[in-house]
This record gives sequence, C-alpha cells and structure tokens, in this order.
Amino acid sequence: MRKYLIAAILIAAFASPAVAEEFYVGYDGKRCEMFSHKPGDKMNLIGTFNSKHDAEKAMKEMKQCNKG
Repeated sequence: MRKYLIAAILIAAFASPAVAEEFYVGYDGKRCEMFSHKPGDKMNLIGTFNSKHDAEKAMKEMKQCNKG
C-alpha cells in the first residue's frame, strides 16, 4: 500500500507543472493580444495571468486594449 501512495505522490508532483499554464497579454502600440507563450520583441508584455479567463477579464479592463 505504501508503494502505491508514494507512486501517486510522485505522479502528481511531475504532472502539476504541466497543468500550470500561463497566459500573457501583449500590446504592440495598436492592439492587444493574448498569448500562451511569451510574446516576441515586437510586443510589449503588459500582463501575465494564471488562466485564460483572468487574461480575458484583464484585457477588458486595460485602457490600452479598449482604444477606439
């Protein structure tokens, strides 16, 4: 029983980082865009979020993203 418990803990420890995904919001002077990877040099990073929902919510509140 102890072997199964240790195996389950090890599996959970290695799987957790794979599930933890970050979302980035970048701004290029004209528009905002959400990325699942760090934006390139042409985009200014204006936020990092732990979920897609949080990133979308923040984009609605950012003044750079609501021009026009």
